[in-house]
Amino acid sequence: MSVDRKDLGVGARAATALPEAADIESAVYDALACAADIDPTYIFVSAHGAEITLSGWVSGRAEISKAAEVAQQTRGVQKVRNELSQTL
Repeated sequence: MSVDRKDLGVGARAATALPEAADIESAVYDALACAADIDPTYIFVSAHGAEITLSGWVSGRAEISKAAEVAQQTRGVQKVRNELSQTL
């Protein structure tokens, strides 16, 4: 028995050039983990489409800027909202 794509409800869906939000979040987490000078332990990433929000805490102002830069350079990210705070 063969299954037609129309029967699955995916026939009319157009392919997208951008990855899914969960894939973008994962890619940003990976990029932050690999970046020098960033401790991503308390950085939280959420994606809404191609917009990323970084929240949480880092040890200094330089990490705040670096995290936003790394996130912006990640494939699929079009906008970064940086809500990171410096730990006390």
